[in-house]
Amino acid sequence: MKRGNNLLGNLYYPTGKAKETAQQILEVDNPMACNVAWGCTNACQYCFIRYVKKGEMRMPKVPPFELVDLQIRDGLKPEGVFLSFSTDPFLPELEKTTNKIIELLENFRVATLSKRGFTHIDYLWKIRNGMTIVSDSDEFSKKFEPNALPVTERIKYLREIAEQGGYTWVSLEPFPTPNLFKQDLTKLLDEIDFVDFIVFGKWNYSTLTNDKTFYKESVDKFIKYCSEKGIRHFVKSDTLKFIK
Repeated sequence: MKRGNNLLGNLYYPTGKAKETAQQILEVDNPMACNVAWGCTNACQYCFIRYVKKGEMRMPKVPPFELVDLQIRDGLKPEGVFLSFSTDPFLPELEKTTNKIIELLENFRVATLSKRGFTHIDYLWKIRNGMTIVSDSDEFSKKFEPNALPVTERIKYLREIAEQGGYTWVSLEPFPTPNLFKQDLTKLLDEIDFVDFIVFGKWNYSTLTNDKTFYKESVDKFIKYCSEKGIRHFVKSDTLKFIK
């Protein structure tokens, strides 16, 4: 497998912003990723996939777990694997495939990012369980993430995993500006202050959210809060570039 090959279903080395994200979440220098499908049915209004494929889903011709199994058998030893950048790996139609991939990668560090609940929980204590949570309001969720699990349920899932010793993290990206949805960042952070790691990033794809003052204040508040609580945290480089 060539470095940088992102053939759908294969393990590959992400680049750019994707690499930055995977490095921080997995805490490795050369992370890999696996996209178990392209597109998503969560219908999030802010997702970049909506702009690329308009919500369509494309599945690999060969089951991803078979591709990953071949790569591992060929001697590939990833430092860590992120699931996944191009879809929610725990969509009902993808969960079985994702479970098999995680089982194949049991000897490696694995992180997932989802907006769905997990029905298969045997492996949850072995991986870095992530949820996208950019508001603690189900009102926001209904409007901007109509087919995803209500955000209060996402927080509940993560809390249950954390209470049993599992690793949990939150993607606080894309964080909405007040003209989209007004909320208290500190209150939201209080809801997720039990997690091991949080990523913060700005809203994209809209000139209506280019509020540098708001994001500068939010980043300062985010860093201060996490530092005082002892929560490992990271602000996306494009967000820092925007406010500076």
